[in-house]
Amino acid sequence: MHRLPVFILLLGTLAGQAMADDADKARWYRFYNDKNQPTITDRITEEHISRGYDALDKSMQVLRHVPAQRALTAEEATAAKAQRAAASKRVDDDKQLLRLYSKPADAEHTRDRQTDAIQLRIDFSSSSLNRLRETRAMEAQRAAALERTGKPVPKPLADSIRNYDKQIQQLQIEIQARKAEQEKVRQEFAPIIQRLNDLTGLPAGNVLQPTLPATRPQSR
Repeated sequence: MHRLPVFILLLGTLAGQAMADDADKARWYRFYNDKNQPTITDRITEEHISRGYDALDKSMQVLRHVPAQRALTAEEATAAKAQRAAASKRVDDDKQLLRLYSKPADAEHTRDRQTDAIQLRIDFSSSSLNRLRETRAMEAQRAAALERTGKPVPKPLADSIRNYDKQIQQLQIEIQARKAEQEKVRQEFAPIIQRLNDLTGLPAGNVLQPTLPATRPQSR
């Protein structure tokens, strides 16, 4: 594959940046045909680039004029098409995002509802874990008392202690899995909230930072 000249790469980078900038605010794109008649679309096409175009906001006010560019080589055209596709996808993604959440606070509320629901399950499992540990401790005391008198620990009692150990370990794993699920929700919503902040200019009320991964619990 031939390497593009530096000035062409720079031109493509600047054009791509202009498109990305336009994508945040522009809603329409206008160019003039051979008869000097305006053609307006919601996507940038090859003809826009070859003739030069105006990026317009929703009120049809000019945000930026992009001058005409020379005909691109096949390689340049492919790169430019990929850039336009990425910019177009970003516009579509932003529209979809704004349909789901009108402002950052809406996304925060959804995030908090999800993490709070997970926290309820964590609290329930933690309560069950504490009860199991207490019961297991009493059974272990019974076994230790028998051993101090030189009596063997009955098999049902030993089996019961082992069963409590398994249940405790399972609950510890379950709690850690739910904490990881909770953190995943926070991480997934962080870029959503930030993007909504960029789009709306409204501040996010409480963007949580991801926490460090939890260490694996030690079974008793």
